[in-house]
Order: sequence, then C-alpha cells, then structure tokens
Amino acid sequence: MTRPLRTLGPVAFAAALLGACASQTASLAPPSMTVAGGAPPPTETVSRLPSAGGYTLTSEEQGLDCRKLTGRMAVRIVQIRDFQTRTQTTSLSRGLQTVAKPAYGGSGEGTDPYGRYTRDRAQLEAYNQRLAEKNCANFDLDAELAPGAKDPPRTRKLKSS
Repeated sequence: MTRPLRTLGPVAFAAALLGACASQTASLAPPSMTVAGGAPPPTETVSRLPSAGGYTLTSEEQGLDCRKLTGRMAVRIVQIRDFQTRTQTTSLSRGLQTVAKPAYGGSGEGTDPYGRYTRDRAQLEAYNQRLAEKNCANFDLDAELAPGAKDPPRTRKLKSS
C-alpha cells in the first residue's frame, strides 16, 4: 500500500509545476519588432490568423486569376468539408495540449478546431466574393460544405446576360 503513495508525490509535484508554468504565459508580452523602415511587422502570421469573424484578402490574393482562386477554394473545401461529421478531439485532450504546450513547446494546432473552421470558412467566403467581383464562376458554399457532400467541388454556371 505504500508503493502507490510514493508515486503519487512526484506526480502531484510535476502537475503543480506544469500548472505554475501554464499560469505564467498570460503575463508574458511578445517582443516588439519592426521591419525595415520602422514599420510594424505584418499582423497576419501563422500564429496570428485573422479574426474568426472575417477574412481580408491580401494584395497577392486579390491579384489571383479565376483559375487560381478556384483551385485554392476547391482544395480548402475538401480539407474542411467533413468538419461537422468528423470526430473532434475531446475537450480533455485539447486541455492537456494547452497545459503541456508552455512546458514542452510545440504548436497550438488543434486546440481550437471551431475557430480554425470559422477562419477557413471566412476565407472561402472572401475568395467566393472575389470570384463574383471578377465575374468568374463561383461556388455554392452551403452545398459544397454540407455534411453529405462527397463529389469534387464544382463551380456554379455563370448566368448569361
């Protein structure tokens, strides 16, 4: 009976240390940087994606032709299409990943699947709007992202004027 008590002590100590490390991350401020010319760095990076509520096209994305926008959208549609039916990670596993990240490092990928889906959907909406502005065939996103959709993504036919 004394053997389980011996292992409980180190486990509790390690958990307390991890909790202390995790609680300190909110008070750490990222280093301030500037790019050449004294301008602030771009606000959109891998770790700082646009807010979940919308997506703003970059100048490079605005310059894409219909074919490239359509291709990017088709790939993204296939990537997120089964989000609603796919088994999501449990909140316990996301919580453990969030706690372990400050101690062991690594990416936060997967800790907010709903936020990622919302950003991807917003990007698709912005791309689709850009296709419409350029008078290109665009997608019916509701149909393409429906839970039962299995066919390759197809654009809607343009209406003849």
